Amino acid sequence: MLIALPGVHARLGDTLAEAWSNLRSQGRRSALALLGIMIGTASIIAMLNGGHMAQRESLKLFAKLGVDMLQVGAAPTGDRPALLSKAAIDALPRTDPDVVEAVPLAGGRAPARTGGKTVDLAILAAPPALATLANLRLAAGRHPAAVEDCALSAVLGDAAARALSGPAAAVGPGSKVLIGGYGYTVVGVLAPLTPETLDPVDYNMAVLVPLGCAARIIPHGGPTGLLVRLRPGADTQAASERITARLTTPDAKLTVLDARSILRTMQEQKAVHSRMLIGIGAVSLLVGGIGVMNVMLMSVMERQREIGLRAATGATPTDIRLLFLVEAVLLTIAGGTIGSALGAAIAYAIARSSGWDFDLAPWTLALGPAAAGGMGLVFGLYPAITASRLNPIEALRAD
Repeated sequence: MLIALPGVHARLGDTLAEAWSNLRSQGRRSALALLGIMIGTASIIAMLNGGHMAQRESLKLFAKLGVDMLQVGAAPTGDRPALLSKAAIDALPRTDPDVVEAVPLAGGRAPARTGGKTVDLAILAAPPALATLANLRLAAGRHPAAVEDCALSAVLGDAAARALSGPAAAVGPGSKVLIGGYGYTVVGVLAPLTPETLDPVDYNMAVLVPLGCAARIIPHGGPTGLLVRLRPGADTQAASERITARLTTPDAKLTVLDARSILRTMQEQKAVHSRMLIGIGAVSLLVGGIGVMNVMLMSVMERQREIGLRAATGATPTDIRLLFLVEAVLLTIAGGTIGSALGAAIAYAIARSSGWDFDLAPWTLALGPAAAGGMGLVFGLYPAITASRLNPIEALRAD
């Protein structure tokens, strides 16, 4: 039912109520126009929140080590082993202003045996400082002390300890494990750890041993890599070049993994994908806006007699223009609100399917109705002006 506009001093609330009533009377036509706005808004909200969650997940890849880290590895240039100087590594914090800590590493693989079970494990030989640098939390026992640099002490990863355990005999602190012909005493078991990009090994399926006499079970036994913590804000590229220059030998070619560069590359790739998908959503929103304009123009044509009656009873062109503009804005805001809720639901589905923690950016929920309302203002303006310019006498004569 159409309600006459009460005049130039009509309250905005009355205009809103009448605009909403008019939209409801148009039924399916309003619903179809709302659908286009809803789809465009939903796609934009879903992609913005998907990018937001992807960025947070990228940061989690460096949660344990942080972003001010370098992982340096040595590859052989010939037949000789690619060994690095432990003395040169230990001197880095004193000789390089950007290096806070440097921990030498040696790695390999070997079968570990205990209680009739044999499991192939990664071996990581490192000094005690690795536990603090890499934030290696313990589920049981302790880390080897500095005085045990050449002792037969080992720390097992969580999955490694479970793989070596039997039904009636769990492997833990005090257990004996045979590695490379040497009987190591387990002094600790790591808590489960989420693998990160700069981890030298998967700690969950590894055995950690002191570096001092690692040659017992690792060929040559010397450092073949290192983890470096830089001071916050350091130029990672310049620091990488200096460290490479100091540690490179004729037998070793160094490769450096830079946490910041990896994170920046990941975020740039995600930003490209997000911009592309947001662009597609913006096109959908634009098409929805054109649909709203089409619906409003048809409404103007069908309601010419109503418009003429309003003008004849005292409504000014501004009143008529305002009514049709409010109808367009209400229609798009409704579509934007529903689209925001749908976009949040899609973002939740993305998080669940990707194994991410769901984290909604609150500002995106307000963005949907606001952007859709802006589209309503833009695409509703022309139909509103068209309605306000109709000749009242000719409008009253319209069929």
